[in-house]
Amino acid sequence: MSDPDLPLYNANLSAPIEEDVNTSPKARVHRVEWRKVMEGDPVEINPSIGQGYRVMTVDEWSARWKRNDDFPECLSCGSKSTKEHHFTQTWCRGKKKWESETLCLDCHRFSWRSYCDPDFLTPEEYEKKRWQDLVASQGVSIAVD
Repeated sequence: MSDPDLPLYNANLSAPIEEDVNTSPKARVHRVEWRKVMEGDPVEINPSIGQGYRVMTVDEWSARWKRNDDFPECLSCGSKSTKEHHFTQTWCRGKKKWESETLCLDCHRFSWRSYCDPDFLTPEEYEKKRWQDLVASQGVSIAVD
């Protein structure tokens, strides 16, 4: 059960969610393995269940992934038979950035969704901007890369 007071990554969005459909993963994490699965080449077995390599079906390869109940639909065919293989989120000073990619087990397409608050800055970008603004307010010119 989730805490109703905690902010959700997919609520109160101030920009549109970017969506894309691909025949192979956009996220690098499984791109090579997907090519091997589709070509019938051996894929490394998940170390938590074994060792070595073997030829796997799409269902075997994705068996340990879970569905993203926030975005269960395939963007290509509309099926809800999807599993998420990639999800990252970053929160900084109340702003958020996230990306999610799911595999449809019916059409074997990957649905990519990503979001970034328009004024989201990483800690490094925030500090750089803060110092540039400070220097600019002092009337000093600096080289900016």
